[in-house]
Amino acid sequence: MAQVQYRALTDKGAYQITGYATASRRIPIFGFEPTAKSDFRGYLFANGRLQLDEQWSATASIRRASDRTFLRRYDISRDDRLRSMVEVERIDQDSYFSISGWATQTMRVAADQGQIPVALPILDYRRRFDDPILGGKFEAQVNTLAIERSSGQDTQRAFARGQWTLRKLTGMGQEVTLTGLVRADVYHSDENELTSTLIYRGNPGWETRGVATAALDVKWPFVGSFAGGTQVLTPRVQLVASPDIKNLAIPNEDARAIDLEDSNLFALNRFPGYDRIEDGVRFTYGLDWSFEKPRWNMRATIGQSIRMTDDPTLLPDGTGLSNKTSDIVGRFEVRYRDLVQFTQRFRLDKDSLAVRRNEFDATIGNTSTYAEIGYVKLNRDIPDTIEDLQDREEARFAGRIAFARYWSLFGSAVVNLTDRREDPVFGSDGFQPLRTRLGVAYEDDCLEVAFTWRRDYTAVGDTRRGNSFQVRFALRNLGFR
Repeated sequence: MAQVQYRALTDKGAYQITGYATASRRIPIFGFEPTAKSDFRGYLFANGRLQLDEQWSATASIRRASDRTFLRRYDISRDDRLRSMVEVERIDQDSYFSISGWATQTMRVAADQGQIPVALPILDYRRRFDDPILGGKFEAQVNTLAIERSSGQDTQRAFARGQWTLRKLTGMGQEVTLTGLVRADVYHSDENELTSTLIYRGNPGWETRGVATAALDVKWPFVGSFAGGTQVLTPRVQLVASPDIKNLAIPNEDARAIDLEDSNLFALNRFPGYDRIEDGVRFTYGLDWSFEKPRWNMRATIGQSIRMTDDPTLLPDGTGLSNKTSDIVGRFEVRYRDLVQFTQRFRLDKDSLAVRRNEFDATIGNTSTYAEIGYVKLNRDIPDTIEDLQDREEARFAGRIAFARYWSLFGSAVVNLTDRREDPVFGSDGFQPLRTRLGVAYEDDCLEVAFTWRRDYTAVGDTRRGNSFQVRFALRNLGFR
């Protein structure tokens, strides 16, 4: 296989184009015999950004592969989707305008490319105004979206939103934020029956919806010295209220991956997109803590949410938000200089305190010699009919040792720890290596040579089980001034 990369820095910005190409016999994903003749196979990755003037910019990224197993076969990427996009933006002190388009190529074996949407065009305009009466801020937004599928549901959406925010500091040091939001939506969709998940379809034809939200958020930071540094302890409470909202009549294209996390605990809408709005009245409370001293930085967050109504919720079981009282979520971070970084995210069951999500990443070392470890355990019990992320447990390891100035040893491993109790269909025995890698590399300013041994434990098409040996040779920094 050959790889070529071209990079350029211009007066307006920078861009790069990378291409991979080879010819090989390809084993079909759902077959067992190689094709009779060699096929061209390749991958194109290009991206760049141009700053046209002080306010206008253009950004583009293209990722396309010849087939679904090429990136895995040659150990280029494990991504399960390749996104391509183009966007033109205008940004000034008080306004934002964007027009963009997105297309995705799926790398998943069982996915139907015809069900993968193309979003074009997406228009978003926002403008911020000073409130001349109360001293707050008012933001207006207009947004449109068109989604097309070659063999699936098509959806068009437009909405207008107005949001008023007032932030004040009291004499005792509390930070009080008042928010009011109104929004008007109009949707059109057809071929809704081609969406397999019923609650994502919405009603075919034209639908309209009105949204109103009011919120009160109070933070009270306490600052003091501790262990030779400074710590800040910040209790926080929030009250959010919205009337009943017509959700299921509206198609859900951008708000499907809902999960309670520390990042969205205090969001006005815990759904990640615009198509679903969390209604009712809820009270959220939490605690933030931070500690800083020379070379050290620590941060922690924990919190929980309570719905003030007994009405059924739209939020699915397993998300941590389906009951009146939510699960407990938190995050903990430790950093020592640039040598040690540790981050843990967790979600605990509100009744039993069972770990529903536990995820941590740790890095020790510098850019040349380091060790990394990652772990994730999902015990969410999300129904198969709603979400395709079932219970999983996985560990990841990686490391690099630099020696003799230009030489390094590197390795990595991914191990599936899911057992039959967590997912009987998956068939794992609780310790199943997925792939391991070990190699040695030489790299200076002009030359790069690497030898890698890789072992794969799963097979998809011509991504075969067994051992692979890769030799990489690259000449770097070739060009003309």
